[in-house]
Amino acid sequence: MRNSIIFIVVALAIVFALSVWVDSRIAAGAGAVLLLGGLAYGTIRNAGGSRAGVARAERGAREVREEIAEDEERRGTN
Repeated sequence: MRNSIIFIVVALAIVFALSVWVDSRIAAGAGAVLLLGGLAYGTIRNAGGSRAGVARAERGAREVREEIAEDEERRGTN
């Protein structure tokens, strides 16, 4: 996590330096590339999980659905 934060700060510093010393159009393009790279990194990093984590999430979702169904039955709405 710490390496990711350092990378983001360095990337922002580079984009800022480009916008100040070169041309704002280059900085805008570099910013767009960095944004797309960040989105791709986040998507890849969050995709999938361990089997235990997925099973725990499925169990939690099932429990929430059951609680909602029980609440509806008690209230008489369905």
